[in-house]
Amino acid sequence: MTCEGCVATIKAKLELEASISEAVVELADGKLEIFSEKNYDVSELNKILSPVGSYKVSNNNKNKSNHIIDYFSTYKPIFITLSLVLLLSIITFSRPGNTFNDLHRFIMGYFFIIFSFFKLQNINQFAITFANYDPITKRVSKFGLIYPFLELFLGVMFLTGNLLLFSNIITLIILTPQSYGIYKKLKSKDIINCACLGSSFSVPLSNLTVIENLTMCVMAIYFITASII
Repeated sequence: MTCEGCVATIKAKLELEASISEAVVELADGKLEIFSEKNYDVSELNKILSPVGSYKVSNNNKNKSNHIIDYFSTYKPIFITLSLVLLLSIITFSRPGNTFNDLHRFIMGYFFIIFSFFKLQNINQFAITFANYDPITKRVSKFGLIYPFLELFLGVMFLTGNLLLFSNIITLIILTPQSYGIYKKLKSKDIINCACLGSSFSVPLSNLTVIENLTMCVMAIYFITASII
């Protein structure tokens, strides 16, 4: 299934069957739930759907551990990247004289630099994908072309400890609306790719990106509050 038209087609075809009172089709999860007086097997359902397209029903009785494995497999590039950010931050933090606040800025610095690396490989493609959910880029298309360089700048500032107050304010300004834009897309169940890894990997937009952004926002608020107080 690729759109709501597919959902409507499958639902309408199945509900034409006398024994099926309702068919619930979910585009985002690819799930089908049938309310019927009869127990249908997979082959019967596929036979019913064959005249309306190349749709296939599969018996997907996965347990919870299977779903967890699938989730980590789908988002493996992001988890590997975040692990690398954490590892580099801890290594840098382990040097004598660093404080807990330094660990925070190291995490933010490596986060921005590593993720900017993926985006800089194909800036135009990144900007196109980014515009699907970032409110600022939707209004100002050129912002998507500037964004990877802005992330690189922020990463350098956090790692060197320069312009920290300014950098944290900018972090809030760019990530807060972005998180809201992702939330709206997820709520509407639109299936689009996440632009966080640029065009290097094809990863669906998910709550994981929202968690990343909000974590960065919380850190930025902490730094801003500490600076003011």
